[in-house]
Amino acid sequence: MISRIPFDQLRRIIQIRDKVADALLGRKNVIACGVGLKTRSGEVTDQPSIIVSVRRKERPDSVGDDDLIPPRIDDVDTDVIEVGEIEPLGFNRLAVTRPVRPGSSIGHRDGTAGTAGCIVRRGGEWFILSNNHVLALLNEASPGDPILQPGPTDGGSLENIIGELAEFVPLRFLPSSETTTTPLDAQSEAPSGCAAILAQFRPRRETPPDSLIPIIQPLTNEVDVALVRPLSSVGLDPRIIDVGNAPAGVGVPELGSRVIKSGRTTGLTAGMITQIDVTVDVNYEGTPARFTNQVMLSPMSRRGDSGSLVMDQFRKGVGLLFSGSAYVSVMHPLDTVLRTLNVDLVTQDDLRGRQL
Repeated sequence: MISRIPFDQLRRIIQIRDKVADALLGRKNVIACGVGLKTRSGEVTDQPSIIVSVRRKERPDSVGDDDLIPPRIDDVDTDVIEVGEIEPLGFNRLAVTRPVRPGSSIGHRDGTAGTAGCIVRRGGEWFILSNNHVLALLNEASPGDPILQPGPTDGGSLENIIGELAEFVPLRFLPSSETTTTPLDAQSEAPSGCAAILAQFRPRRETPPDSLIPIIQPLTNEVDVALVRPLSSVGLDPRIIDVGNAPAGVGVPELGSRVIKSGRTTGLTAGMITQIDVTVDVNYEGTPARFTNQVMLSPMSRRGDSGSLVMDQFRKGVGLLFSGSAYVSVMHPLDTVLRTLNVDLVTQDDLRGRQL
């Protein structure tokens, strides 16, 4: 348990901080200076310190002498912590965002709008990751089709083309004989895909043609995903809106763990993993598709959040949001997504020394 700090001691440290704050903020990479408790090996101690917040921690030997933070100021310890880029939380996710950042509005030229989830790479090439129903119109689009940021629902036009549809994993839909007599979206707790949630923005599609219903393959899915290849003139910034940094890595969804996501509609929200290994029928504009090996979350999303990256408390990506209802949100495990597309997640380690 953290001990209470004597008022006189705290006041003295605040006075010292006031004297040095401007000088510290003038050093490279420093964006905040305050008084707090020192952290050692990830544990918060009882020791009050002058806390210096930096965009990104760097090795001491790579920092100039004039920019180094001394270990002590007078007789007070300092503590340097990495906090990323601090931004106004009122960021307009529906506006034109250049470079393109995860958490912003995106969509196919003939579609609506979803969320740019994260940046992934294959070799040296970077892509934007989102859902098939956001970028590929439920299999109806073709590679090379224009992708807009923001999406058409949010005012995106051909002047806002940021790339082309690179590839997508086709969705397999259930034939009518495998569906229940009661539509899933009419059942109070049944999740409906964000495509169905977005259906108010575009005409309903007819029953999918036979070509979309494989005969010899099982009619199940693991992912609803697609990739955007950006134009050479359009930059990508993997730092997620309202999170500040790119993901720290790839994690495993754990039952009961707390998670966050940054989405086009609801912004930065928090939730909990409530179920794993879920098989779920998702309603795509009246046509169901069955997904296996899914993860169910407490409700933390709304229409247009499809494609959002879900992260754990360590800011590791654990899933890609693709559907939900008023009662739940549903995501794919991120490792399944990456393996299926043969891509790697671009993380904050990939950004070190890179000019964005």
